[in-house]
Amino acid sequence: MVTNEVILLSPEESHHLLVERIKPGSSVFLSDGKGNLFRGIYEGEKRGRAQIRVEEKVGEEKRSFDLVVWQAVLKSPSRMDWVVEKLTEIGVSQIGFFSSHRSLKSTIPPEKMERWEKIVLSACKQSGRTIFPDLIFLEQWEDFIFSLSNSPGTVILADPEGNEALWSFLQERKERSFQIVIGPEGDLTREEREEILKKAQGKRIKLSKKILRSETASLFSASVVTSFLEDT
Repeated sequence: MVTNEVILLSPEESHHLLVERIKPGSSVFLSDGKGNLFRGIYEGEKRGRAQIRVEEKVGEEKRSFDLVVWQAVLKSPSRMDWVVEKLTEIGVSQIGFFSSHRSLKSTIPPEKMERWEKIVLSACKQSGRTIFPDLIFLEQWEDFIFSLSNSPGTVILADPEGNEALWSFLQERKERSFQIVIGPEGDLTREEREEILKKAQGKRIKLSKKILRSETASLFSASVVTSFLEDT
């Protein structure tokens, strides 16, 4: 976005302005999803879509750390929606879904990705975030391992058999880039865990003394890591 640029909002966002009874000439705030916040003027509708003239840039958000959460595909679509919403609110950099031996093996259709993008937008507006997380789905295990191994960030493998607690592990580290791997219902197989440890130099970390649901483990681990990094 640039000053004096005229943009048309999506039908969904245009409907939101209509519901809020925003009148022409009113100021509205826009985000490009990359951390930039702009003020614009609502100029009315054009072909059923809200027309906004960008007036000025009023804010910029920058990440002080990078956190990727890899969540194995869950059996319940609503739980996956919940994971996307809550991880967005927390402020992770990327949300990645992957298939494993015990997870639901199916291709996520484009319309599902579009739904998640809408959930991300809604969660960012609710939480006041201007940086949208990247969304990715890797259907093949080999592709997941390759991406995990070749992406920056220490790999944290959530493992109930791990010997080190997450908070203690973080206190020993100085880096500000992490990847968290969360298994499906029933967890990853021993062979899958060993492959992550070997090929991605993953660290086996125990999240809790209790058994957490897969989606709860995602939220818990991301909350702990972001809280630690925001305070250091």
